[in-house]
This record gives sequence, structure tokens and C-alpha cells, in this order.
Amino acid sequence: MALGATVSAAGNEISIDQAIGGERRMRTIVSEGLGRIVILSFDRGEKLREGIRDKLKELGVRNAVVISAIGTFEKARFHRITTTDQRPKDETFEIAGPMELAAVDGIVADGEPHLHMAFQDLDRAYAAHLEDGSIICYLAEVVLAEIKGVQLTRIRNEYGIPLLERKE
Repeated sequence: MALGATVSAAGNEISIDQAIGGERRMRTIVSEGLGRIVILSFDRGEKLREGIRDKLKELGVRNAVVISAIGTFEKARFHRITTTDQRPKDETFEIAGPMELAAVDGIVADGEPHLHMAFQDLDRAYAAHLEDGSIICYLAEVVLAEIKGVQLTRIRNEYGIPLLERKE
């Protein structure tokens, strides 16, 4: 039975890295808690993902979680998976026109936002990964909570999937 675990000296961080019987197991990262709450209010013409990244960099926030986000788009740029193969294949879309941004969820790890969104244009609803180039129509409001006591990053596995990991 192969089981690897890392526990910090303070006992507040555990990472399960290996598996029982050779099967990969869920990684677990425990932080000390939340820090500052960052509330961003975007205006017409601003870029959503880039604005989040830039403001967090300016504030020195490297790791955060999205608590809430709503708004409208005049242009949405996103990607989604197209297969269930071992190695993912994506397609990127750009849609112009009036859209309601219903929700954004995600994590900022090492300063890089990984965000998923649900939104709709006049004909249908979408759920996808938010990409750079999505432009606000009237407004967007995003609330993020800083993650304290642990540094996060994404490391690509053998299939090219960027997995969330504790940064050493």
C-alpha cells in the first residue's frame, strides 16, 4: 500500500500525493484561512479576466477564491472541452452581443485566475472557461477572498491538465 502525505510543522496543511494501490487520489491543501476581501466593480469596455489579474497583482494577492461575480458582456471569449480523451482538446469561442453574466467561480493560483462562468446571450446559455478578451457591457461586480498561509500553483500532469498544487 503506497500512501504519501505531507503535514506541515504547524499541523495545518496536508497534501495527499500518492494513492492506495497505485491509483491517483485527490490532493488536499488546507490554508490558514482567508485574508482581505477584494471587491472589484468594472465599467463598460473593461476586460474582465485581465482586470482581475492586474488588480490582484497591484494589491499583492497571489492566491484567492471567487466568492461572487455577476455582470454583462458585450463580447465573451471562452474555451470549453470537446472530448473525454485522456488528453483534453479545447475549442475557443468569441461571441459578440448583449449577454448576461450569471456567475463566475474559480481560484487564483500564483497570480493566475482559473475561472469558469455561466452566461447567456439572446438565444442560449453557456458554461465555459473565461478567457482574456471578454469585454464588459454595462457592469461587472466581482468579489474575491485572499487565501492565506499557503502558496498555490498549477502543474501540468502527464496529460497536460494544469492541476492545483501547493507551491514549495
